[in-house]
Amino acid sequence: MFETLEIGRKIKGKDFDEAVLKLRQQLLALQFELEDKPWPVIVIVSGVEAAGKGTVVHRLNEWMDPRGIYTYAFWDYSDEEEARPFYWRFWRAMPAHGKIGIFFGSWYTRPIIDRVYGKISDAELDAEMQRISEFEHMLSDDGALIVKLWLHLSEEGVRERLDKRTKQHLKSFNIPEENVKYTRRYQDFKVVSERALRQTDSSYGPWHLIEAQNANYRDLTAGEILLDSMREHLEKHNNKQHWHEPGESLVPDQPTILDTVDTEAVLEPDEYKVKLKEYQSKLAELCWQAREQGVSCVAVFEGWDAAGKGSAIRRVTQAIDPRLFRLVQFAAPTDEERAHHYLWRFWRQLERDGKHTFFDRSWYGRVLVERVEGFAHYDEWQRAYHEINRFEEQIAEHGSVVLKFWIHIDEDEQLARFKAREVTPHKMHKITEEDWRNRDKWHEYEVAVHDMVTHTSTAYAPWTLVAGNDKRYARIQILKTFCKRMEAALDKKEPD
Repeated sequence: MFETLEIGRKIKGKDFDEAVLKLRQQLLALQFELEDKPWPVIVIVSGVEAAGKGTVVHRLNEWMDPRGIYTYAFWDYSDEEEARPFYWRFWRAMPAHGKIGIFFGSWYTRPIIDRVYGKISDAELDAEMQRISEFEHMLSDDGALIVKLWLHLSEEGVRERLDKRTKQHLKSFNIPEENVKYTRRYQDFKVVSERALRQTDSSYGPWHLIEAQNANYRDLTAGEILLDSMREHLEKHNNKQHWHEPGESLVPDQPTILDTVDTEAVLEPDEYKVKLKEYQSKLAELCWQAREQGVSCVAVFEGWDAAGKGSAIRRVTQAIDPRLFRLVQFAAPTDEERAHHYLWRFWRQLERDGKHTFFDRSWYGRVLVERVEGFAHYDEWQRAYHEINRFEEQIAEHGSVVLKFWIHIDEDEQLARFKAREVTPHKMHKITEEDWRNRDKWHEYEVAVHDMVTHTSTAYAPWTLVAGNDKRYARIQILKTFCKRMEAALDKKEPD
C-alpha cells in the first residue's frame, strides 16, 4: 500500500503559489455554500510522525474562513474522557451542520497504538476497525462528508526530519517524546496501519493517501482532495433525495409484545409500603457501592402518555444520594440539537464512572414518535435500530449498566388518567391537545413499540416491560429490576 507513496513527488515553489491562489478561492466559495446545508464536513488528518500533519491542519485553516472551522487535537485522555465510553470525546467534538471539523488524531489512534504495543490482538484490532466502519457509515447516512487524509513518509524521511528538528532545538515543541518513541517502531506501525486502513477504506469514508516528503505537494494535494470531496458531496445532495417508503401491509393486525403484559397486576398498599422501603434501602446501598467501584448506570424511561413515568422516576431518585445521579428530560430537539446527528444530544449527557444518568424520554424517540408522526423517513428510523444497539453496546462494554423501561397501561386506564388530569388543578398542565391526538394513533404506537423491543432488546441492554395500570406495582417492578441488575454488575467487579 505505502510503496506508491515513496516515489518522490514534488511541486516547485512558483507552481505551488499559483495553484494555491486558485485553490483558496474555490475552497472559500464551497465553504460559504456549505453554510446552509444540513450536513457537516469531518476531516481526519492522520499518518506517520513528522509527516507534517500539524502543518496541513494549519494550511486548511489558513486557506478557508476559520470562523466556520473547528479544529480538535485528540492527544492525551483527560480524566473526564477516561471515565466515559471511548467515543464520548469524539461525539462532543462533532461539527454542526454547515461547519467543518478538522480532527488532528481520531478514533483510529488508540487502536493502532494498542496493537503495535501488544495491548490488543489482531482480532481485537479488526473488531475495532469494524466498529469504526459502522460509526463512519452512521455519520455518512446522516449526511456527513468524511474526508480521511493519511500522510506518509518513508522511515528514512522520518529520521531525517527528527534529526533536523533536534538540531534546531525544536524537538520538544514539534514532536512530543512519546511520538519520538513511536518512530523507533516504524515498521510495526506501518504493518498495523496498513491493516487498519484497508479495513476502513469505504465508499462513504475512503482513505486518501498522500506522499508527504515534499511539503508543497503534500499541502496542495490535501487541499485539492478536500475541495473535490466537498464539490462532489454538494452536487450529490443538491439533487433531490428519493426516500424509500414501504407499501401498505397486507397482513391483518396481529398481537404485539405489549399484549403479553399483565396490566391487571396489582400490589396492595400495605405490601407496597414494605417493598418500597426494602428496595429503596437496597438501591441506596448499591449506588454507593457502585460509586466506590466506578460502575455507572444509564437508565431509560419510556411509556405511554400518563403511564406514570414521572412518579416511577421519583421513587428511584428518592433512594439515591443526589450527588450520584443526574436526571435528564428530553422534549423536541432544539435548533442546536437538530444541527447534529440525533444521538449527539444523548452522548453528551453521559455521566462519568460511578455516577448514574437517568433519561426521561430518550433516543428511542427516533423509532417511536418520529416514526409514527412522520418526522423521520422510513430509511432513517429503520437504520436507527442498529445505531441504537451500537450506542448501547459501547456503554455496556465500558462497564455501565443499561436499564430500559417501557411502562405499559391499557387504553381505558389512559383515558381515565387523562380525564382526571383535566379536573385536577395541580395536574392540568400535564394534559395537552397533543396527548389526545396521540390516542388516535394508539395502534401505530403499539406496532412501533413491538418493533422497538424486537430490534433493540439485547443481552447487554434488555427491555423491561412494566405493568403500569397499578402505579404501586409498576414502581416496585422498576426498583426490583434496578437492584437486580446493579447487584449483578457489582458482583462481577468483586475481587477474586
